[in-house]
Amino acid sequence: MIKKLVSLLLTMIVTLSAGNSENAKVIESANVIKTMLHLPENAIPPVLFEKAEAVAIIPSTYKVGFIFGGRYGNGVMVAKNEQGVWGNPVFINLMGGSVGLQIGASSSDIVLVFKTKKSLDGLISSKLTLGVDASIAAGPVGREAGLGGDLFLEQEVYSYATTKGLYAGLSLAGNSIVVDQGANIRFYGTDVSPTDIFNNYQINAPEVVKVLDGVFN
Repeated sequence: MIKKLVSLLLTMIVTLSAGNSENAKVIESANVIKTMLHLPENAIPPVLFEKAEAVAIIPSTYKVGFIFGGRYGNGVMVAKNEQGVWGNPVFINLMGGSVGLQIGASSSDIVLVFKTKKSLDGLISSKLTLGVDASIAAGPVGREAGLGGDLFLEQEVYSYATTKGLYAGLSLAGNSIVVDQGANIRFYGTDVSPTDIFNNYQINAPEVVKVLDGVFN
């Protein structure tokens, strides 16, 4: 019964999220990453962000549950193209479940920093399961975090999450990221692959993507 209730709540969240326009999601995602890059004393380290191969931003990710839990959110992923320049956004969904003591519902803004292109292979072909297809850990914060030269060599993905502007401890191992091809088609007006979007191959991107330029390029 409880598991069915959690499933119902997540279905309602998915339905409500689907009602948000892709343009609004791009703007919301840009605001989230700008905030996380400039939080006093606790920003994502610039050296990590500069060396990243891709970044996923999932604003307003919902988690609901009582013993059985679930998480759902949608957002965008941006990756560096073959010339090392950040490409256009690919729309994604984050989803997962868990078992354990958990009561109520919460919403978090999530940023995932990918260090290697290899970690994106599963996403492009099917889905990417965090902690399985790519190792993941909570990311370091603050400018001082980048002073240790080999600090960022251990994990493929670093996660950041805030709840109401404050950093929140969050385990995403076992959660999956899948491409939202329906959103990509609505946004770009054609059935285009994630690889082509990342590499800007003959993509006519809407003007709204310029809100990301100040962050990524």
